[in-house]
Amino acid sequence: MKTIGICIPTIEGGVVCHQEIGREAMRRGIAYPPIVTHTPLFEGIDQAVKTGDFDSLVAVLSESINRTAQAGAEFAIIPSNTPHIVLDETAKHSTIPVLSILEVTAGYCEKHGYKRVGILGTIPTVRNGLYDASLAKRGIASVYTSESEQDRVHDIIQTELIRGIFRNETRNELVGIAQQLAPKCDAIILGCTELPLILDEENCGIKVVDTTRNLAHAALDFAVRE
Repeated sequence: MKTIGICIPTIEGGVVCHQEIGREAMRRGIAYPPIVTHTPLFEGIDQAVKTGDFDSLVAVLSESINRTAQAGAEFAIIPSNTPHIVLDETAKHSTIPVLSILEVTAGYCEKHGYKRVGILGTIPTVRNGLYDASLAKRGIASVYTSESEQDRVHDIIQTELIRGIFRNETRNELVGIAQQLAPKCDAIILGCTELPLILDEENCGIKVVDTTRNLAHAALDFAVRE
């Protein structure tokens, strides 16, 4: 069984992903794999994203991944959507393979037969069309909210969710945004690893794609693969 490395840009989503690997292993009746984690300084990631300094973002992420490799990890995941803006370059500077949350998520959508999926996430995720290419090559269309709603979702993620703040008023607001999107698509990608902590299929009233837990399942699959 391979050792998993987890680069954790944000604690809330990262911890859920780590935990889900173990829980999914238990559901499958198998031993859960060894896991090595590293949490890079969030301020460095946040500043690099805000200023578009992608070279710095690559450096922070690849250093984090390589630290897990030095501790024994044989491949890595990054349970955070926005940093996947630079996944290709990060992988080039990493000494171990890095699974893509974009490919994992798009594959899940294809497997479930979705043809149009809504996407909620940070401004860099939605306005850079982070998921578009991975979805399009599988014949799946991306659907987005209005720019004002994108701004609001981004603000909630930055000021509340990644800080571990989950308020009922916020949940209701996000549910309202998701329900506005729902009639236009088959499912909604929760394209921020903290969004599944506040949104689910029950409160949204539509199928949702939990990028956090799906990445955990994919990591477990890779770890046990011969």
